Amino acid sequence: MPYSKTTPPLTIRSWPNAILHVDGDSFFASVEQSLNPALKGKPLVTGQERGIASAISIEGKRLGITRGMPIGLIKKNYPECLIVSGNYEAYMAYAKRMFDILRRYTPLVEEYSIDEAFADITGMRRLLNAGYEEIGRRLQADIEKELDITVSVGISLTKTLAKLCSKFRKPHGLTCVKGGYIHILLQKNSIDKVWGIGSSISSFLRKYNCATAYDFAVKPLSFVEDHLTKKEVEIYKELRGELVYPVEINKKETYQSISKAKTFTPTRSKEHIFSQLVKNIEEATAKCRKYGLTAKELVVTFRTQQFQTYGQKAKLSRPTASSLELIPLAEILFNKCYVIGLEYRQTMCILTHLSSAKDVQLTLFDNSLTIEQLDNIDESIDDINKKFGRGAIHLLDSLPARYKVRSEFKMPTLKIVV
Repeated sequence: MPYSKTTPPLTIRSWPNAILHVDGDSFFASVEQSLNPALKGKPLVTGQERGIASAISIEGKRLGITRGMPIGLIKKNYPECLIVSGNYEAYMAYAKRMFDILRRYTPLVEEYSIDEAFADITGMRRLLNAGYEEIGRRLQADIEKELDITVSVGISLTKTLAKLCSKFRKPHGLTCVKGGYIHILLQKNSIDKVWGIGSSISSFLRKYNCATAYDFAVKPLSFVEDHLTKKEVEIYKELRGELVYPVEINKKETYQSISKAKTFTPTRSKEHIFSQLVKNIEEATAKCRKYGLTAKELVVTFRTQQFQTYGQKAKLSRPTASSLELIPLAEILFNKCYVIGLEYRQTMCILTHLSSAKDVQLTLFDNSLTIEQLDNIDESIDDINKKFGRGAIHLLDSLPARYKVRSEFKMPTLKIVV
């Protein structure tokens, strides 16, 4: 349905809620350019260590480089492009500073991902002496001035609408849409651009003449309830200006499972591949301990350069969150999966069947002294890494994954004496 001045609005309430979404522009690449001004204005790609493009600067995107493109292909077709390895600690530091700036405007901030957040700024106009659009502009200016990166900002009645707004004028755009005009925003966005609507759902909706987000939003509620799931019903209501997803300010305190994966430059080196898995396990168990959890099952998977995935899992004799206990078992699983001659590009560790560490009961067959010593070692590792940074202390077997080690250097087998 084409827009006209007679098109009725979906709601006439201007600001029953004001939700702001901030989204970093080419965030990883922008951070690299902020850290090294010599990179500014140049096509830049991060992901050297993964073998594929993780993030592309605005200049790189203009050349046609896309995320996931092989680094070798980029070097061949775009020799002018600069390629660097990811610096995830720097990205996290910039993200924290960006979120801290956002909290100057409202305490209700949800850190949605490393480079984007939602904020509830309802009722903040009087306190900040500015309209909602002006609040967004001030936030943009503060982030650019203090971090030397740009962000796009969207402001509307719900999270779903705010996210549509922030994407509308990227990069460095600001779109603020009140209730009486959300129908215009929806008419300018195809259905597949709506947050939470995947390719299969958008293909289905197009069969029912829903080419735009507006076409979907004006369908009868009964149609959505009859043909789609609860999730799509919630998105439908959010598009119509009804706040279904409030800003969640509490960080997640528990998990059903914890996984850590790493994509790296394809290699046949057994030592290097295993070191990546050890690093995955170190990070997953550290997260387990952070939330006071233990795992009863370990799953390991490996992906080849041809995108074939191999995996093994094992149930543990007792719940644990110690990498020192899991590595020997992981090595057995690894040896079952590893195929000589294949190139591997990713490892993953998944800890499942999680439960509170407080609920762990030792049996008569458990060595309580050894378990206590392992707990003390883990606690010391966590304390040191918290003080000096993640990975400051780590297992020897993960060394090749953390540093560039000569391929002829053979890693010794991990041995633990307690």
